[in-house]
Amino acid sequence: MPLTIHTAPVFQPEKEYCFRVLLGELLGLDYRVAWTEGEPNYRLHLPNGTALVVRDHFWGKAGIGLQPANIPSLIETAPNPFQSGEVLTAVFGKVRFTVENQQIDCDLDVFASAFFMLTRWEEHALPDRDVHGRFPAESSLAWRNGFLHRPVVNEWADLLRYLFARLGWEPPRPKRTFRLHLTCDVDHPRLWWSVSDRLRTLGGSFLKRKNASEALFWLKKYFFNKQDPYDTFHQIMDAAEQTGHPAHFNFLGERPPESDCWYPLEHPFVRSLIENISARGHVIGFHPSYEAFDQPDIFNRELESLRRITPQPVWTGRQHYLRFAVPSTWRVWEQAGMAWDSTMGYPEHPGFRCGICQDFPVFDIEQRKILNLREKPLIAMDVTLALYRGWSPEQAYQVLMQLRHQVEKHDGEFVLLWHNSSLGGWEWREWQAFLKFESLRV
Repeated sequence: MPLTIHTAPVFQPEKEYCFRVLLGELLGLDYRVAWTEGEPNYRLHLPNGTALVVRDHFWGKAGIGLQPANIPSLIETAPNPFQSGEVLTAVFGKVRFTVENQQIDCDLDVFASAFFMLTRWEEHALPDRDVHGRFPAESSLAWRNGFLHRPVVNEWADLLRYLFARLGWEPPRPKRTFRLHLTCDVDHPRLWWSVSDRLRTLGGSFLKRKNASEALFWLKKYFFNKQDPYDTFHQIMDAAEQTGHPAHFNFLGERPPESDCWYPLEHPFVRSLIENISARGHVIGFHPSYEAFDQPDIFNRELESLRRITPQPVWTGRQHYLRFAVPSTWRVWEQAGMAWDSTMGYPEHPGFRCGICQDFPVFDIEQRKILNLREKPLIAMDVTLALYRGWSPEQAYQVLMQLRHQVEKHDGEFVLLWHNSSLGGWEWREWQAFLKFESLRV
């Protein structure tokens, strides 16, 4: 007998989405929904005859909508009364429970809270944008209330599992294991495309920056070596192969040469690189340009140019500069038939932008439907650690290990972005000893 959810027949697509992610995907439960007029909350009838009542603090309220006024300013984070040393965060409702023999009342509205985090509707509702048109991490409820570093959606799913167990019902857990997912956005496959490029780099060290140490670095390490500083793809593939999972390399498509990042896809080096990545069993993904995040025509043209030269299908990727608009960017990916996107991480802060450490189905808040596209949220990237935060390699390592611990608790997927250009070169020389991707594995 499946779990039965009794709830009022309002906002059905939104509720069904929350049930699918929390109960179906994260908990692996078989359930059915009984749309019940007059039911003010979510009444979950368990197969053993007990009940869990989750208070509805959002969809049942008069005049509710995905508007700025309905984003809470202050929320509650309190000790988890059922698990020592753990905390719970309530976006909607309170961390409050009433336990009786056959029923538990949960005041924390896990369904509306999960919908808030997964759909990122606050980014659609709020006008805040940075110079690149991106929603800033500092404007998010998660950052302002200090829980960006925790996958709260996974925590809410675990809470439901624990409450079910308190009521005497313990269905089998889904089989998942922690994994490190290495990704690389290929903005610059090479630093030098000609001898003159090498000379310009060396001359810049001496003449422009007047830095003899930098010039000596180039001379000793690369100048008389055929190896290009940015040609570090073998290191990423080697590290991924040690994890037992393929790395994903996201390539730009054809775009004007004057663009911020540009390389000719037909160049022998690029063609050979893509063929080598594919031959070693790794994945070629798509890196839509700066302009393409809300321009379907540009997106599709660039995608097709990449697909023409790759020996494998291209169905995954990440937006350049992490430019994203909710929900239109997801819709562009959906209409192109892509399988999953991995843009949803903040450039300026590592953590859980969507509050989850597993891939999940995407919901279009304007069309009010679940898309075929999935999101594999980005948790951390090199540029965030070194440039935006300005951390030392040692500080960055500690932050990554803390995030890894959070992901490991939920048998999730640690999605890490490390650019090939960040594994070589003068600016990243201090990070070389730090880049032991194996240490992020279990």
